[in-house]
Amino acid sequence: MKNTIYYGPPGTGKTYFIQNKLKDYTTIEITDSLISSSLSNGKEWLVIALAILQNNNIATNTHISSKLTQLGISTNSTVSTILTRHSTTDTPLGSYDNPRIFVSYNGSWYVDIDLFKSLESNIYNKYILNSSKKRYEFVTFHQSFVYEDFIEGIKPKLNTNSTNSIEYEIQDGIFKNICKLARDCAPQKCAIFIDEINRGNVSEIFGELLSLIEPDKREGQPLELKVTLPYSKVPFGIPSNLDIYGTMNSADKSISNIDIALRRRFEFVPIKSNPDLLLNMYSSTTINPNDIDGINIIELLRTINSRIELLLDSNYNIGHAYFANISSFDDIKAVIVYKVIPLLEEYFYNDPEKVQLILNDLDENGDLDINALYIHKEIDASSLLRYFGDYDIDNKKIYSIKNIDEISKESILKIYEH
Repeated sequence: MKNTIYYGPPGTGKTYFIQNKLKDYTTIEITDSLISSSLSNGKEWLVIALAILQNNNIATNTHISSKLTQLGISTNSTVSTILTRHSTTDTPLGSYDNPRIFVSYNGSWYVDIDLFKSLESNIYNKYILNSSKKRYEFVTFHQSFVYEDFIEGIKPKLNTNSTNSIEYEIQDGIFKNICKLARDCAPQKCAIFIDEINRGNVSEIFGELLSLIEPDKREGQPLELKVTLPYSKVPFGIPSNLDIYGTMNSADKSISNIDIALRRRFEFVPIKSNPDLLLNMYSSTTINPNDIDGINIIELLRTINSRIELLLDSNYNIGHAYFANISSFDDIKAVIVYKVIPLLEEYFYNDPEKVQLILNDLDENGDLDINALYIHKEIDASSLLRYFGDYDIDNKKIYSIKNIDEISKESILKIYEH
């Protein structure tokens, strides 16, 4: 059994990592015969899609190729070519075929399920919708999430008799329901995934079950422990085949909500920003992250993060996922202007000059560089006010992001080229 929380800066792929694990708790029953027979209609993309779906909708080129070889299936084009030509990701020199159904991330591929459903509704209904077995729950904690939502509580229910009166009944919450499912599915593993676990009041949400989630307190374990639930008055324990996962943004101030009791009961696994992962993300495309219109986005991200660590700490790094879908200089500008700089503004809310330091916008004398991204103008107090009275009013700098249309390639290059 696993009690694991993945934590790290924004954009490092924590939620994606959790979503990718859903396949371990889902059974999609695509048969080998269905994959083999699908080639008869001439849709090579369908053969590839079914091979990915059979692997619970995540697979590498190598896995797909091995599967086709195992089934004795030959395609006119290579697996890599089919994936790229039907990919959702645009590349500068790419040519594509419909449907654009394959999504690339971190060296693997998955199928756009919504598009697949619209194209192959019969296969979707028979093999994915009706035969797939979901053995997990996914929930996001927030400030209003409470024990009654998670474990059990008294909830209103409309009585549909002639009076349409409101009645109240004890209803099970998400966690209690997944515990029931885990008992029914034993010995198969079930899981609950809690995104943004630090945004809720964890002690209040888990209540008396906080002690029961420990591995040795689970049902069937040496120190098995049960509690009597306050509403239903029934004894309750947590099954041993239930895994509990959470994600936590290390740059979020609400991280302080995670108390020592929770830290002792979970393993905390860091998910760090890793610019080198961009090489894997773009490996199945024609894009070279070391040279996108002359800009090295790996070095760009590494330099930004090094300066953040110097001025703040690594918990506030920019995640590599921010640079995961870039194919041109315009894309780079958009990421910097609309994602990176606003995040830096939040980090350095009371000291915006540090945003300029990170972006290398100031020269050796502290003056604004001609290619600065985060610019400022100084308001002269004496030019606006004739009389200061007893107030000590200094000149003030007003900061803003340069208009995206005015940003040159040199504005980006100067961030990491000294």
